[in-house]
Parts: sequence; structure tokens; C-alpha cells
Amino acid sequence: MPVVCRFKFPENIGKDIIESQLALAIVAAECNFGQPRVRISAAYCVSKKTPQVAIDVSNEVGEHIARIFTGLMIRQLGEDKFTVEKL
Repeated sequence: MPVVCRFKFPENIGKDIIESQLALAIVAAECNFGQPRVRISAAYCVSKKTPQVAIDVSNEVGEHIARIFTGLMIRQLGEDKFTVEKL
């Protein structure tokens, strides 16, 4: 059963910032695990309606992506500008 981290952002945060930082986190995971493994193992979803991201963290690759994404968003926005919850 998948374990998911859901990231929620304020409405004023642009979707382009969220998507670009998620893309960087995925590239970083590819550097660590290799592109084939990331392609097979990673699962994520960016909401079209609200500034939210869900990342499947039930495997090592997803956990790595979520950690990097969290770090990037903290640097981009600050610690108090978004929430993360494990579902």
C-alpha cells in the first residue's frame, strides 16, 4: 500500500515554482539512483486546481525525491510557507 506525502502551499505560490523545484528533485534522484530506476519507482502528482503535490514515499526513490523537494521548497519559500503530511 502506498504511503504518500502531501505538500500544501498557499494560493499565491505559483505552480511554476512548485513544478520547477519538483523537477530538480527528480533530476537529483536520477543522479543518485539512475534514470531507469527513478522512472520505474517514482510516483507523484501535481494538482491542477490547488497548489498541492503528492509524492509516493513507499520506496527509497520516492522518499529521496520528497526529502530533496522539501529542502528545495524550504530554501525557496521558507519553512513556514507550506505544510507536509504523511498519509
